[in-house]
This record gives sequence, structure tokens and C-alpha cells, in this order.
Amino acid sequence: MTYVLCAAASVIGILSARYSAEWAGFLIVLIWSLIHSARKRENAGILAPAVFFFFVLLTSFHSYFTETDFREGPFSGRGMLTVHPNVDGDRFGAIMKLNNYESAALRLFIKDEADQKRLRQLSGGMICTVSGKLEPPLRPTIPNGFHYKEYLEAQSIHWMLTASSIGDCTKGSSPEALLLQLRSQGLAFIIDSFPAESAGIVQALIFGEREWINKDTETAYQKVGVIHLLAISGMQVALIAAAGRFVLMRMGVSREGSSWILFLLMPCYLVIAGGSPSVLRAVAAVELYFLFLIMRWPVRPLKLLSLLFMIWLAVNPSQLFLSGFQLTFIISFCLLVSTSIFKKYPKNILFQNLLLTFLSMISTMPLILHSFWELSLISLIVNLIYVPLYSFLIMPVSLCSFLIALFQAPFWENGVWLASLLINGTNRMTEAISAADPFLLKPGKPPAGLMIAYIAGVFYCLWTMEKGAKKAAGAVFILMGLLIADHILPYFDSAGSVTFLDVGQGDCIVIELPYNAGVYVIDTGGKLSYQAEDAEWRKRREEKQLSDYTLLSYLSSKGISNLDGVFLTHADQDHTGEYLHILKKIGIEKLVVPEGFVRDEKDRELITETLKKGIPVYTARGHEMVKEKAIEFQVLWPSAWSESKNEDSLVLRFHLGGKWWVLTGDLEKEGEAAMLKTIGERLETDVLKAGHHGSKNSTSDELLSKMAPSAAVLSAGRKNRYGHPHYEVIKRLNDHGILPLRTDQSGTIQYFFIGEKGTFISYPPYDGVTQSGRETKK
Repeated sequence: MTYVLCAAASVIGILSARYSAEWAGFLIVLIWSLIHSARKRENAGILAPAVFFFFVLLTSFHSYFTETDFREGPFSGRGMLTVHPNVDGDRFGAIMKLNNYESAALRLFIKDEADQKRLRQLSGGMICTVSGKLEPPLRPTIPNGFHYKEYLEAQSIHWMLTASSIGDCTKGSSPEALLLQLRSQGLAFIIDSFPAESAGIVQALIFGEREWINKDTETAYQKVGVIHLLAISGMQVALIAAAGRFVLMRMGVSREGSSWILFLLMPCYLVIAGGSPSVLRAVAAVELYFLFLIMRWPVRPLKLLSLLFMIWLAVNPSQLFLSGFQLTFIISFCLLVSTSIFKKYPKNILFQNLLLTFLSMISTMPLILHSFWELSLISLIVNLIYVPLYSFLIMPVSLCSFLIALFQAPFWENGVWLASLLINGTNRMTEAISAADPFLLKPGKPPAGLMIAYIAGVFYCLWTMEKGAKKAAGAVFILMGLLIADHILPYFDSAGSVTFLDVGQGDCIVIELPYNAGVYVIDTGGKLSYQAEDAEWRKRREEKQLSDYTLLSYLSSKGISNLDGVFLTHADQDHTGEYLHILKKIGIEKLVVPEGFVRDEKDRELITETLKKGIPVYTARGHEMVKEKAIEFQVLWPSAWSESKNEDSLVLRFHLGGKWWVLTGDLEKEGEAAMLKTIGERLETDVLKAGHHGSKNSTSDELLSKMAPSAAVLSAGRKNRYGHPHYEVIKRLNDHGILPLRTDQSGTIQYFFIGEKGTFISYPPYDGVTQSGRETKK
């Protein structure tokens, strides 16, 4: 257990250095190690504190020495493509190792079809000249959103390189470049030889490349808890290594010789398989195992795992904060410390597999809920079927069919057909289970106190499983009780919020009432499309919906699976573009639109699809009240129909958290003037959502004088082509003493309240983003 204690000390050391709590961390390690040393009479009392200080210093040095030599701004130079480039419609993406050996995430907006064809000829391992602009990756601006910046930093990537040109490409001659070229050729061969649907899965299983997998299929695998099968894992690498050793020994190579050969060859597979964190971990584990065999050291799994854990963190301490890293080692550790449970059932293979799957699910439950916000209870049974199905059938068949197709062996088409049949059938089954899964729990991200309870419950469950079935059953019921508590906690939460999500150049507002009394969405955001962008060559394989990583992501993280109402202010794409997608993904009780909402076929389709779902659609006009269970919306406009969608925007007013709110959609000056004539001398307003994203044609002096808000929210996209919010609007707000709150600078803006008191915060809470995209301290 000394090595396990040292591994724990390494974690505490990294956390202490990151959060400047070195003394607190040292005291924890010292007390824990002394107690362990006294009981076990081992040298943990010396080793663990030494490991702690080592990782404190290492983390500090790592932060210092991984600082970039580049600066934000124009860049021109040469670099090597270290992954197979992804050309998808008018987008080009890759990772490039620049001339000073720093890496950058490369992206290029393709100008024409001829340029697209040229870029498709590029492959990993090529060295190219690139010109463009270096920018730091942004922090997530949606609460609980994917932290792309942290993900890149864990791979020692500090920059996004937006290229204006890529050219003068030549094939690299280094061993790494040759392996990368081999990988690119393999990926291209699979695309040419396999049907589109199965090609993505085969690429994932052999080369660790998931770019071509259908996104709906990938989501289905994630929902039922088997997404790990689509990544090259420790099990797959171990199977490949075992198969390689078996073949070598059959060829007459000795045990030691086969170990040496595989020890030297596995790093080559690492490059060919994409070098992702999961592949790196798996290959490192196999390498360490072969090293122990070669050196004839006793192989103790727990010791081996602890050493691998510390070596991996020593290489890059930032890996500790990646969920994939955490899941890998949590599962491995829990299975190894539970070996005594498996020994109780030596002959019952089926029960052992069920137990293994159950332990994997239980041990990772807190992390899965924290990172992915949902849990499929049926994954226990699905994994029991899918793990052997993929490990011993689909993976070997895919690899064999790839090899016989590569060497054009007789009847190679039959091998491709068989692999595709298995993959397509499994995909359909996965999608069906995902769509009809009644055991998919969506409690959202647990609060800190509940997370601690989950972790304690898991440890208690693992401990009781060694004591007997009755105690273990009691522990499982405790975990079930925590899941139930997670679902009902919102009904006891007295806090509410009004959230202006950063959806770029668009509007999306989420109102969450206290005690889970209701959730309402005003507009959904949406991507603006332009005629020039509709060319066939520009179309992408699968256009990811904006709401998947904005509104739907936010709602999922809060455990919200049903909306009490959706209000669409007017039928512009940047306000309603995501509605139909959201309609497919989440329950909606009612839709409210302004009178005269339908202007064309797209608008009519939106209403028709809503009615098909059995959702009532209400039209609203000025001087009406939309009364809900715990909130009333006063409709201020429209009172008259015009030719402009903007001028007919639905304007809502409501009282929440001790403040009066007015949301004006895209209402412009003419509509504002007409509305003001209908509301008297003054309209009490505390927070105004400025019209039309801060356009100079909205938010007039007359409106500001009559409403006199203390703050105005401006929802606009960073570096948008319209220049919103306009200087004139910001000046008007300043002249009236109104605080501007901008999503293009501050990200998502939230107002949290309890009763009649509340406060504004932005997300990210401590860092904002300027219009140029740089991070800036507030």
C-alpha cells in the first residue's frame, strides 16, 4: 500500500501547488503517512512526504517551463502536421508542431472548392508553411461547458492558429513524420474501402480517429455508457500486445525476445494510433509491464498501476484534471483492490463479468455525474454484452478485414461486408436502446456536498462488498437514495436565476424559478446563414447544432429535461434557429409567439412541427398577460402588425428577484416609439435587454429616459460582422448612467436571487473575453 499512498501524495501535491495550499496538503500527507507507517511498519512516513514535495515543485516548474515563447498576433513559419488533417466542407483543422517545437491547434476557413481539393491531399507528417494569427483558446463562456482551453493545455497546446494560407508542403523524413504519413494513408484507405457508416468505427478501433463517426451514433453510445469502446483503450492495446506476443512465440521467438521486440515496437503503434491521452496511457501501461518482464521484477498489479500513475503525472501534471485520465485510473484501482471479491466466485465467469461491470459503474458514478450530468443504469447490462462483443468480435473482425483489404487478399470484399454488417447492426441496436432507455437518469451536475456524499457512498459500497451480500445490498440502497435526493433537491432550492447565455450573435435567455416552480426560455439562438455559404462543397458531413453546446448543454448540466414554456420574440434565425432541434431533444409544455409571427414557409414549419408534438401554440399581443404558476409575463408589444419582423418583436416584462425586467427582442426605434406611446409616462424597469444586439437603430434615448434601467444586457457575438454593439448605443447607456453588461466581453451573464435580493455574475466568473477574443482580468 506504500505505492498507493505515494500516488495519493502526488495528487495532493499537484492540487496544493495549483491552489496555493502547500502547508495544508503537507499536513494531510504527513498525518496519513505516519498513521500508515505506524500500523504497517513500512517506510511510507518518509516516501509519501517526499513524493508530495516532489510533485509540488514539479507542478510549479511545469507551469513555468511550459510557458509559450509566442505572443498573440500575426504568425508566419513552418511546422509539421502531427495529426491527419480534417477537411470538412469549408473548414480545415489539424494540430501543427511549429518550428520551435510548440504545438498549435490549426484551423482554416477554406475559400473555394479548388483550395479544398488541394488541402485534401495533405496528410500527417507533412511540413508546411503557414501564415495566420495566433490567439489563445478561450475559457468556456457557458456554465459547465466543455473546457477546451484546459483540454489543449493538458496536451501542451497553448495557441489557436487561425491560418490565412497553408502551402509549400513537403513530406517529412523523420521517423515520427514517416509514422504519421503511414497513419494518414491507413485512414484514407479505410474511407475508400469501407461504407461511410462503418468507416468511422473502423478508424476509431484501429487508429483512434473518431472524426468520421456519425454524431448521433456517438451520442447514443455515450448515453448507454459504452462510449469507451470507441476509443483505443487499455484492453485493446493489451489484446494487440498479447496477439503479437503469441505470433512471435509461434514463430520461435523466446519469451524474453518477444518482450523486447514488443517493448521497442509499441511506441510506433502509439504514433500510428493517434497519440491521444487514452492511447498514451494504454501503451505506457503495456511498456511498463514488458519492462518488468524483461528485468524479471515481480509484477504486482497495484504497484504497477501506482508507478504508472505517478510517471504519467510527472510527465504532465495537467493530465490530473482530464476526466478520461481520472476514469481510467479510478476503474483500474477499484478493480485491483476488489480482487478478493472475484476470488469468491472462481468458476462463475458470467457472474464475474457482471461484477466487473457493476464495480466499474459504481466506482465512476460520482465522476460521470460531475462531468457528464447523466447516468444510464442500463449500462450495467449493455456493457456486459458490448465489452466482449467489441473486444472479441468487432475489433478483431475490423482489424482482419482492414488487413486483407490492404493486401487485396482474395474475397477481401466479404471481410469488409462482414465488418460493416456487425458494426451497422450494433449501431442500430445502440440507437434503439438510447432512444427508449427508461433508466437514463438526468440529475444534472451534483452540488459539492452531494458529490462528497456520493464519493463516501462509493467507498462504503466497495468496503461492504468484501463483507458480504447483505451489507453490500444496504450500501447500494444508500447510493440509490443519494440519486433520489439528487433529483428532488431542486424542489427545496430557494434560489432562482435569470441567465443570458452567450450564444454568439443571437439571443437566448433562461429563467429558472425557485423551488423548481418553472423553467422558461426566451429565444433559442441560432447561426445566421448566407447565400454564399450554401454551395454544395461548403456543406459539412454533420453540422453541429449551436444549441448542443450552449442551451442544451446548460439545461442538461442543471438536470432540466422539460421546459414549462418557450417564448420566441420573432422569426429571425439568430433567435429561433435552434428551436426545431431543441424540440427533438427536450420536452416543451407550450410555445408563445407574437401575433403575425408566421411570414414564410420556415416559420410555418416551426409552428407545424410544434403542433405535431401535441404542444399548444399561443399568440400574444400588447397589453396581454401570460400567467404561469409562479410568474406573470406582461406583453408590451406588438400591438400593431408591420412589414418588419424586428418591429413586431415580442416585448416581455416581468418581476423576479426584486427587479423589473424588460426583454425587447430585436425591436428598433420605430417600434420602440410606438410601444412607448401605449405605456404612459414611465415604466419601472431595473434591467433592460437592449434591442437588436446593441444596434444603433435600437435602444433610443426616449426608451432609456422612460424606462430608466440601472443595467442593460447586450447579447452579441465576439468579432461579429455587424460591429454590434454599436458605439452609439454604449454612449447612450453611459450618458444615462446605465451599466452595460455584454456577452461578447463577459460571456454568459447570470442574475442569481433568493427572495427579493440577488446579484449579477458572469461566466467565466473571474476572467472575461474582450471583443478581440483575448482574455482579460476584470
